[in-house]
Amino acid sequence: MASGTLPSTRPPGSGRRIARPTSAGRTTLWRVSIALFCALAGPASRARAAVPPPPLANYVLDHWSTRDGLPQNSIRDIAQTPDGRLWFATWEGLASYDGIEFTVYDRGSRVPLLDNGIGTIVTDAAGTLWFSDSRGNIGRHAADGSWRLWPHPAHAPSIIVQSLQIGPTGRLWMLYEGNGLGSMTADGAFQYVRPPPKSPLLNLYRRMAFDSTGALWLGTYDGVVVQDARGQVHTAPAAWHLPHGLAWPYRAPDGTFWIVAGSRIFRIGAAGATLQYDLHEIGRITALIQDRHGALWAGTEGHGVLRLSAAGIERLPDTMAPASGRILSLMEDSEGSLWVGSNGGLYRLREALFSTLSRQDGLPDDFTRSVLEDRDGRLWVGTDAGLSRENPDGTMAAVPLSTDPDHTPEILSLAQDGNGTLWIGTYSDGLYARAPDGSVRHFGTAEGLPAGNIRAIGVGGNGAVWIGTQHGVFRVGDRPPRPLEGPDAPHGLITALRAQADDLWIGTLDGVRHLHGASIEAIRFPTPQGAHTIFGFTPVGRDMWFVSDRGLYRDRDGAIAQVAREQGLPVDSIFAMLPDRHDHVWLTSNRGVMRLALSDIEAVADGRSPHLPLLHFDEADGLLSSQASGSSAPSAILRRDGTIWIATAIGVAHADPGQVHMFVTRPPPPSVALGSLDLDGNPLPLPADGAPVHIPAGHGLTVRYAALSYLLPDRIIYRSRLEGLDPSWSVQGNTRSLRLVGLPPGRYTLRVSAAHPGGTWSPRDMEVPIVVDPMWWQRRQVWAGAAVAFGVLLAAVYLGIAYSYRRQARFLSRIIAERTGELTQTAERLQAADHEKTRLLERLRQQADLATRQAREDPLTGLPNRRAFNEELALALEGVMAGQPDFCLALIDADRFKQINDQYSHAAGDEVLQGIADVLRDCVRAPDLVARIGGEEFAILMPMTTLENGEAACQRLRTAFHAKTDWGGALALRVTFSAGLVSSRPGEPSAALLLQRADTALYRAKNTGRDRICVEG
Repeated sequence: MASGTLPSTRPPGSGRRIARPTSAGRTTLWRVSIALFCALAGPASRARAAVPPPPLANYVLDHWSTRDGLPQNSIRDIAQTPDGRLWFATWEGLASYDGIEFTVYDRGSRVPLLDNGIGTIVTDAAGTLWFSDSRGNIGRHAADGSWRLWPHPAHAPSIIVQSLQIGPTGRLWMLYEGNGLGSMTADGAFQYVRPPPKSPLLNLYRRMAFDSTGALWLGTYDGVVVQDARGQVHTAPAAWHLPHGLAWPYRAPDGTFWIVAGSRIFRIGAAGATLQYDLHEIGRITALIQDRHGALWAGTEGHGVLRLSAAGIERLPDTMAPASGRILSLMEDSEGSLWVGSNGGLYRLREALFSTLSRQDGLPDDFTRSVLEDRDGRLWVGTDAGLSRENPDGTMAAVPLSTDPDHTPEILSLAQDGNGTLWIGTYSDGLYARAPDGSVRHFGTAEGLPAGNIRAIGVGGNGAVWIGTQHGVFRVGDRPPRPLEGPDAPHGLITALRAQADDLWIGTLDGVRHLHGASIEAIRFPTPQGAHTIFGFTPVGRDMWFVSDRGLYRDRDGAIAQVAREQGLPVDSIFAMLPDRHDHVWLTSNRGVMRLALSDIEAVADGRSPHLPLLHFDEADGLLSSQASGSSAPSAILRRDGTIWIATAIGVAHADPGQVHMFVTRPPPPSVALGSLDLDGNPLPLPADGAPVHIPAGHGLTVRYAALSYLLPDRIIYRSRLEGLDPSWSVQGNTRSLRLVGLPPGRYTLRVSAAHPGGTWSPRDMEVPIVVDPMWWQRRQVWAGAAVAFGVLLAAVYLGIAYSYRRQARFLSRIIAERTGELTQTAERLQAADHEKTRLLERLRQQADLATRQAREDPLTGLPNRRAFNEELALALEGVMAGQPDFCLALIDADRFKQINDQYSHAAGDEVLQGIADVLRDCVRAPDLVARIGGEEFAILMPMTTLENGEAACQRLRTAFHAKTDWGGALALRVTFSAGLVSSRPGEPSAALLLQRADTALYRAKNTGRDRICVEG
């Protein structure tokens, strides 16, 4: 903790005494001590508080409980070891967390603990985790993964150790609530002396802290006491005027010393104790921590967590506050997140890019539709439960539109004209116009507007106000509403309007209409991947961008360019496009918010770049809902202060684009930590001090690891390299384990590093040396011995053969000479006859096979041909006539296959046909028959299949066609099919009629847009 010396506890009568508040000498000693550690802590305190804390609305709350893997919901203490791993003390064991899963250590672990009830935990400078339990035992988990446990000595209390602290000399100090102090050296030398009667140490509370002089401050139920460097215990000076009752110390990371007394927080300085915060209206403080911004966070009894800073006492919004209960522990991790242990589980507060204005902040409803900043800079929000406006103090207040207090219109669209009148479109209550003086005028069916919703309002430069209704566009003003008429004027639902100069851009369910002067131009997108619904318009320079249900379109002097999913957008429907002041564009959708560089989107639209890089934000980035509002206007705005505001299904989300770099350009994750090793499913102990892992050849090793970063850990990507086998890195994605199987004997080093998406890799790799030990028969000694034995055996055999040969050589020579001629002639005759026979049989077999294949098999795909198919179809019809179950017949025709032949060559078409045959073979059942019956036409005969099951089978084929991305090999074509599906009928007169019915269904699929399945009926 701090420099200085702190001797061990002393036995009774060895000089310990209690300082009296009336002692002038003791008061002087206190002031000198306080001045010393305050002088040491002062500069650090000022440096830590230099960066102001962010607004509480910028925090996101995460929660874990026993349902997420915690052994118990009371989190008594929290610590982080230098490798980044988090540790939690609970009544049901010690839990560690790597960002994805919890690992619990208890009496049933591989290294069993002495007791499940963990009292407290603390880490030392070497990275060792120390912990105590409910029976006074002490445990240690070292950085190398080793465990050591010390049962409590017989003379020490067998009760819970409530607090552990590492002294300046490295000694571990233990606080027994109501039973004094104990201490232990790193090698296990234990000291404990029971305090004498009436000693303050018999009244200890669960918290203690060392100051910069080495004195140990102790909390008690009757004020704070201190054990100084000489082992003497003193009470706090009376001049500090600390209240009586429970009090305890806290030393902040910047060195500032605090005393918590009940519901009050005192700062200790050279002048004594200064009351800094009084929370008597809130209740007792149970935990305290200082964050990296210099602000204090206080845990309470039943009132959650508060932040204490220069801004005063701040409460978390109700949507972010931990559930009511007792806050037991607080800890800030190395990445700046605040972890909160309570008796209701574990919480984590982290800073996020997006904040949300919701019903908790005064909105009438969470489902927001439109958002507008008026000319006075005030915010207006349209919701499903009415309209609200920002007050001068920043709060939101409802603005009534109807005189009926029991009815509030659903607001879909907002706009303000040049006179300051606010125009308000509703779902079913027509149009309202709210004048600057607050008077409201209503337009409905009585005034000439059609019934239905008004999703868009446009105000032109000439003061014209255009209204988008369910039945076309109307112009309103002092005169009755007038519809927009003329050739190509829309008469259906209007989804978007944009008035710019003398032009009016109109979004419909059938493309765009552009009113220029008196003429109306229709802009449609008739291709299969073209847009139908237009959600909005955004001018960028001289271009007009459309957002639609098929991405983005740019209109540049009449030339249309599309940017859609094929270019990298993660969704089809884009609801709003919002340029910021940092040369970026923000897109809203049903699946989050995206940010793109304007230069990148222009490059894709120009055709200069094939892919669109982007950042994708969702609930993990602070959005209460990733579902942004669409078909309402404006659903997203850029305010005068440069912030963006987006209407969503849960409130209005807002962010400062200038702060994006703080959340996306994160430093690389800490070095990857080794989690566990398994050999063929059996756990292995982790190696210590870089020792290699030995595995026998022929066995599989599973290595589990994690980058101990807790900022969106599920997005971290990993890469690995096995030195000695792999020359380059292999990106593993989000996979946090690796299985090594079939490695030849030898030495290897597994390296793993991690990175946040788009970020740099961690500076140091995780290294795991691995030695694959050879089998007994692969060892060098065995091979050497076998070689010697084989040599001796070979020599003996050679000598024996030579001896026998010499004895029989002459005899054999004579016999051989006589028989050789006869045998040679006979062998030659037999060999010639056998060769001729074999040649004839092979020729006959080849001819038979060829005839069979040519008669029944398609030579290109290897599928049965039409002849074989007709035979099987006839047999199936006979079976139905005999009473067997009905079957289904599907005719499948590849879409636009002629274009593939014409554009890429017949060789590419053949390769596509072979690919179709492969997909069909892989996806049908064993009893089904797949045949090629024409050029790009295939048939599937499905015995004992109902029409519903046949349609489901065809849908699986269609999904498989969509999933295949390598049609045509390197061409990577997109191939779809149209299909007609029929079922056999009892008494079907002929196969020809059945095929005709299937062919009719197929042509209906072709004529209704292709890439579909039409079922007869």
